[in-house]
Amino acid sequence: MMAPRTPEEIIELYTPHMPEHEWEEIGPFVRDVVRRGFAPTQVAQVATGRIGIVTSLVRWALEQGLPLDVEQIFHPATVNRYAVTIGGLSDATRCTRRSTLTTLSRRITRTAPWEPPREVLRYPRSTVPYSGTQVSQLLWWAPRQRSTVRQQGLAAAVALGVGAGLRGTEMLGVRASDVRRRGEHVIVAVRGPRARQVPVRPEYAAAVLDAAEQAGGGHLFRDPVPRVEFVGLLLGRCEVPAGLEPVTASRLRLTWEVAMVQALPLPVFMRMSGLTNTNRLSDILDGITQRKRRWWTSAELDALAEAVPW
Repeated sequence: MMAPRTPEEIIELYTPHMPEHEWEEIGPFVRDVVRRGFAPTQVAQVATGRIGIVTSLVRWALEQGLPLDVEQIFHPATVNRYAVTIGGLSDATRCTRRSTLTTLSRRITRTAPWEPPREVLRYPRSTVPYSGTQVSQLLWWAPRQRSTVRQQGLAAAVALGVGAGLRGTEMLGVRASDVRRRGEHVIVAVRGPRARQVPVRPEYAAAVLDAAEQAGGGHLFRDPVPRVEFVGLLLGRCEVPAGLEPVTASRLRLTWEVAMVQALPLPVFMRMSGLTNTNRLSDILDGITQRKRRWWTSAELDALAEAVPW
């Protein structure tokens, strides 16, 4: 007899390692669940894995004394207890099986108390970066705040956020000694789990140097270093024109991200920004103003022709 080749043949001819009389009892039930509960697949390995998982659950459920009933076997408590107690599986495999069986169970049960799939809640972020003119206005307003703490904090946040793309938590750790000159360039050494060295955008190098000088050898944002939530509280209390609100560390960083993602090769941008995955790129790209013309200028074509990997 030839081995099954198609997913449907695999389901129909599947024979697990168990006594023949047991499989005769549960086989039709298992095949029906697999066909009704999973989307069709053309991948034979996927079909084999699916029917194997369902067979394992159904056999285990009968050993626990449950009847051959969809609502009881694919009940949330049953699926969870199976995933937790079944022997011989790694933690990763247990998680994968529970996820697969949860998705299946929601489709084939009618009265089992499964919660509907949870909607993914996205953390609200400003998708509007500052323009160059707005950044200049923020820097103008920084020394005009009512308190020295706000003056120092706003100046440092704008300089480090727009100039070097630092997060709020990273701004707190920057000392004056972390700001260094290298020829005509200014570099900020970022501390913490995503430690890196970030060249400051030339148009904001003076602002970063001024913030370092005002720190007098200490931290640019504030001494002593406050709790991380202080960054948002301070920026929210700064007095600026309504057209510049809200002032947040994430919006300042976004302004840097939008500028730099268009100027650097992506691997270089990822390293400079401290990003460890590409999940945030969609938010960054949403902040880019799309070009209205469809053709390339001669200067752009020349730049593309000369582009080489870093």
